[in-house]
Amino acid sequence: MLYSEARRVNNRLFLEGFLGLLSAFGPFVMDMYVSAFPQIMSFYDTVPSLVQLSLTACTIGLALGQLLFGTISDSYGRRVPLLLSLVLYLVATLGCVIVPSVGLFICMRFFQGLAAAGGVVISRSIAADCYSGSGLARMYGIIGMINGVSTVLAPVFGGLVIEYFGWKAVFGALLLIGVAMVMGTVWLQESLPAPNRVRLNPVALLDGLKKITANRLYVGSVAQYGLVMAIIFVNLASCPFIMDTYGLSAEQISLVFAINSIALAISSGVASRFGNIRAVIRFAGAGMTIASVILAVALIFNLGFVAYEGALFLMYLFVGAVCTGSTTLAMDAERENAGLASAFFGAVGYVAGGLASPLVGAGNIFITSSVLFVVLTSTSWLLSHKSRNC
Repeated sequence: MLYSEARRVNNRLFLEGFLGLLSAFGPFVMDMYVSAFPQIMSFYDTVPSLVQLSLTACTIGLALGQLLFGTISDSYGRRVPLLLSLVLYLVATLGCVIVPSVGLFICMRFFQGLAAAGGVVISRSIAADCYSGSGLARMYGIIGMINGVSTVLAPVFGGLVIEYFGWKAVFGALLLIGVAMVMGTVWLQESLPAPNRVRLNPVALLDGLKKITANRLYVGSVAQYGLVMAIIFVNLASCPFIMDTYGLSAEQISLVFAINSIALAISSGVASRFGNIRAVIRFAGAGMTIASVILAVALIFNLGFVAYEGALFLMYLFVGAVCTGSTTLAMDAERENAGLASAFFGAVGYVAGGLASPLVGAGNIFITSSVLFVVLTSTSWLLSHKSRNC
């Protein structure tokens, strides 16, 4: 369904591809380097917790950056803030390559996440500018599939680069991706007309926050997204170390990430084809919970890599459906405040992920991961039933 004049000046295929790649900035920034954790630890002569902190710093940056660029884009349009975020991204990514200490590396990762957030939040806002209803669900489904494919390619490509050229080359590749996104933004047409923009002031921001947080459907969808992001981040933080105990190389770890991302891509696309998105979320929530229990059993009783990966793949099949469903419901519920709604939505997701990932290292990684997976998935399932009448 056509929602605004922006749809007429931005070619549909270009929008689908470009917005999909922009939304994949988060996975690119995180997934491409995770299999290099052991190498980074050796390079800086540091401990695993500090290497994991670089992931946490990036997620905090992704959360804060969405609030920053999402709010700015409601006042100044989508295109100029997006360009500014991409310039900052290029500088921070270069910093990740040249800094001499793990502390500065963590700092650069924060700014890299902050800048990459501009692409993530503005991609959702542009989609909401241009589509509504089933059209918006279709767009988010396509974006989700592109995002999933990108997430497949990112760890595989990252693992290959790390294997043959070292971990710093990954950030060189991320720099080139940023340059490509700048070129796409130059081609992009503005999707938010001047009459639809809002003044940037604290009072208007607080009023907007009060409005969107008073919407029960929106808040429930945000909570669902936060839970699935926490699940994804727990896996990101635990997977390299768990698979290292199984004797997998960096390239093999990347391949496993790719296989699991295929599950996300498939379920993201399939979920958008169903008319009753809430029913999809309830069904997928039940599936996630069952799969997480199987995964916990595989980890706690050390049933081996095949059992671990099979259960993880099954869980990711359902995670993708909840992710697409919650995004569609949230953005369709608050399209009049698309920039702020997208910013708050994304910020909650990355804050939840950033808070959950360090918990993985609190004890035996097999046990802590198992507990976190079961708690998060079952909470999502219960929430889907509690909010069914919103």
